[in-house]
Amino acid sequence: MKKLLATALLCGAALSPVQAQNARYYAAADYGIVSLSGPGSYSSPGALTLSGGYHYLDNLDLEAGLTMIGSATADVPGPGRVSINQNIVSAVAVGKVPLNSQVHLFGKAGVGVHDGGINGLPDDLIYGFGGQIRFDREFSMRVQYESLGRVKIPSSNSKADVTRLSVGVIYNF
Repeated sequence: MKKLLATALLCGAALSPVQAQNARYYAAADYGIVSLSGPGSYSSPGALTLSGGYHYLDNLDLEAGLTMIGSATADVPGPGRVSINQNIVSAVAVGKVPLNSQVHLFGKAGVGVHDGGINGLPDDLIYGFGGQIRFDREFSMRVQYESLGRVKIPSSNSKADVTRLSVGVIYNF
């Protein structure tokens, strides 16, 4: 029993530096154009996301971020012209599939809280897909399409779907 315990401790000590090298954090900034769709017509504001993540496994990252959507105007039935301002705090899992050592395809899924309120789980789901190019150990670039959930239209009972096409940079620590 003592030999088994000693062997397990020795293996654990040998694996710890390997796990520490693979367990890396990253920061990302993405900017893109938002599309709102629902009853009425909407402008297309820009949106900036600042996020941080953790490379949990080789093909799985965990990421949290804040998306700040610019002011949009909407002409909707009922209240007429309204202004929509939206911030989304999100937590997503990012699954990656390598095409080679520099290029990965990825998919993401998670939840987001819109302006401090939970709209209801189907409205708060975030999902997307994209591609990432790694330039060196620290820097990468990604292009992605995301569904950011649904937002409530002020002064009405309507909701609008929020999607975004964006380009971003990633810095690995």
